[in-house]
Formats: sequence, structure tokens, C-alpha cells
Amino acid sequence: MTAEKPAVLSVRNVSKDYEIHSSNGARFLRQLLGRFSPAKPKVFPAVRNVSFDLYPGEAIAILGRNGAGKSTLLQLVSNLLRPSSGEINGPSKIISLLELGSGFSPDFTGRENIMINGAILGLDRNTISSKIDEIVEFADIGDYIDQPVRTYSSGMFLRLAFAIATTAAPELLMVDEVLAVGDIFFRQKCYDRLNAMRKQGTAIVLVTHSLSDASEFCDRGLVLSEGRVAYYGHAVGAVQHFIHHEHGARTGQRSVEAGPVFGETSVLALEMAKPGAWLDSSHALDMSHITQIADRDHVYLEKILLTDLSDNPQTSFHQGGWLRIRAAFRFNAGAERVIAGIGLRNEKNILVHGKHGINVSDEYSPKQVAAGTRLELTYDVKLDLDFGQYTFDFGVAEVDEAAFLGRNELSAGQIAAQVGMLCSVHGAGAISIVSAPIGQFATYSHLGVADLPNDFTTVLTQMAAVENRTTVP
Repeated sequence: MTAEKPAVLSVRNVSKDYEIHSSNGARFLRQLLGRFSPAKPKVFPAVRNVSFDLYPGEAIAILGRNGAGKSTLLQLVSNLLRPSSGEINGPSKIISLLELGSGFSPDFTGRENIMINGAILGLDRNTISSKIDEIVEFADIGDYIDQPVRTYSSGMFLRLAFAIATTAAPELLMVDEVLAVGDIFFRQKCYDRLNAMRKQGTAIVLVTHSLSDASEFCDRGLVLSEGRVAYYGHAVGAVQHFIHHEHGARTGQRSVEAGPVFGETSVLALEMAKPGAWLDSSHALDMSHITQIADRDHVYLEKILLTDLSDNPQTSFHQGGWLRIRAAFRFNAGAERVIAGIGLRNEKNILVHGKHGINVSDEYSPKQVAAGTRLELTYDVKLDLDFGQYTFDFGVAEVDEAAFLGRNELSAGQIAAQVGMLCSVHGAGAISIVSAPIGQFATYSHLGVADLPNDFTTVLTQMAAVENRTTVP
């Protein structure tokens, strides 16, 4: 929080009541006679005495079960509803992403809808015209930008609507679950845009069911329970409160499994397939059309295959399960001491796990790769991660032999200066992680995106011994 700057949004003791009538006739009498109507409705308190402040560049997550009042609160702050009591002081320039594309005209082209929606958002024609190339580039829907939006897929519709809405640089942005749709690659792009807006001073209110969104993207969190504030404070604290008091999720004991290390292949895999045989699998991902940071005349990534440890192709895994990634790189030119690297990224494009050949033993980093060679890599990783979707990056690099052999005595910066990238693919593929099956305890025994080595110490003291101690003044 930046105390020197005034709050972008101040909400004070805001409540919203809805009248529930016993029949349509009772509702009509109430509308006709007002408080003099003999039919008195029941009052449902959708939001009750909510207060919080939001400062420039901050993001606050609104958490709660379905029906807790989250969307009602967002509509109150967005001026779509009037509060029954309380006060809301917000900026004049607010953009609400409550239903992306709700103002689109289906028979107009995407380019024409950019002009129309820009005007609705308060942008003048010159400003819209100056930003239209930026919007088209972000939406990335190709030639469809000049086609009627009724021909768009839901994903294309979402891309264009988000691109328009986030170009206006508002003081306050309201987001209600709209990022739950669309593929993970687009969601990562959206979060990059939202982070850039925060750096420019835009404050964000995010209503979400995603606990990882709340804890990683937001500074603070507000948990609603039956319309009232159950918790207000740091975002991680809000997530913890929701898990323990609102969500009702069970946490089981995690058993530590002995698993393979970087580069190892199980005995079963060796029996099932000879080197290169997996490349012919119909489940292998062809990387030939994927953007690669590489000189394809020298090194390029050919294919990738995702499986479990029994080599069953799949892209969805349970928490605590194992993911196996096979990758094949084609070397058209020779290279010295080759190291591989992989990174897993969550929906906000945050690197939650990474490993490269510097971290492992010499045998997993070939000292020399000749021209005309295919290098196959296998990486097995235990998915002790929060459930959700993740993308992975894959690449190979060449490192100076002296730096590789002396890596234990060198700093990360000194080693990095001796590494030359041969091929790198960002967003090579995606996986989903789901919670344990119904009836089983979850293996996920921690909060946050990853587990860490830890230990608890518990001390019990007999109260009688404490009470009998002599107090020294």
C-alpha cells in the first residue's frame, strides 16, 4: 500500500438488500403502494457492511463461496447497482470486465467493433485509431479481424474483447472470473497485460474462485461469507482463511515417494520402446510449426511426448503424480557439452519449477554432440503443485567445459556468462493438474504453488510445573 497516495477506491459500510416477494401480485402491490403495501416482503442481505480501500497499482482478490456476495459487491463498485446503505468513492474512469464483449454488434467486423467499444469506454476517435494496431496484435486472430464477429469462435471473441477493454488504461479495473475461460497461453498473455497496467498505476479488483490467482497476483484479499466480511488482509492470509474456514477442503498426509532424477528413464520404458520409437506415436507433439529461439540450420526441437511413468500418453495428472516429458532435438551442427533445461509456468506465466543440466551429474549432459545427431531427453517430475493448468518451456544450450566442470565453485551469474543458447521453445505444451479422486485424501499438503523441505517441532509443557515456578520480580 502506498500511504502517500490517495485511495483509488474507498468502500465504507456498504450494504445491498433485495426484497423477496411471496408472489407476483405482492410484488405489484409493493411497486404500486410502496411502503404502504399490506404485503411486506422478506429482506435478503446480499452484502452487509463491507469496507475496504484500494490504492494505485494494487490488486485485491474477492473470495467466497457461490452466493457469498462477490459479484453483487463488484456490481456495486462498478456503479451497476446502487447500495442500500453505505458509501462508495471511486474514480471517474472505471472499466468492468464482467461480461466480455457484451457491447459487440455481431454483424460488424472485429475492426468496426474496436471503434464502437472504444467509444463506449470513453476513448475519442483519434485515440482509438492510434491504438487499433496494438489491439489487433494482442488479439492475434489474424484475418478474422475484418470478418463479422458472429463468425468468431468463443476464444477469438474473448481475445478481441479483452484486448479492447484493457487498452483504455483505466484508474480502476474490475474483473469477474472472465480469465477463467480461454486457453492457458492466452491467460498468461492476459496476466502479463494486467501486470503492465498495475505498473502504470491501475488498481484491480479481481473476483475469483482461483486461489492461486488470489495469492500470486493480488496484494490483499477480502473473504465474503453470507455477504459479510469474514477476512480482510494480505492475499495469502485470505486464501488460508478461505481454505480452513470457508472452502471446507480436506488436507491429507503426503507420502514421499522415491522417484527418478533428471534424465533417468525407468526400466519399464526401456523395455517398451527402443530409442526414437516414441517419435512415431500419434500422441507426440510436432514442434515444426512452433516458434523456436534457434537457428534451425543448426539445432531445433522436433517432437515432444507427455506421458505418465508407465508411458501412457496423457496431459491431465493428479496432484502428487509423475509427469514424463520426452523431447527430441535435431543437431545439424556439432556442439560441445550440451545441457538441457525445462521450466513449468502457471497461468500467470510465473516460473514455478525449473531444472537444467548444470544441476545434475555429468552423465546427463553429453560432452560432445556430433552433426547429424538426434538428442533424446527424458525428464520425470513429481507434480507437487497446486491444481490448475501449466505450460512448459524446453531448450538445450552449450556451456564452456571449464565452467561446467567447475560449476560447484562458480556463482550462477558466472556460469550464465559461459552458456550459449542453442534452441529454446517457450510454451512448448500444456498440462492440467487436478485434485485427488473423490474418496482419497489429497496428496497436496501445503499452501502455495510448490512444496519445500520443512519440519515441525512441538513442545508440551505441564501447566502445574509452570504454575509452581517462583516468579522473580
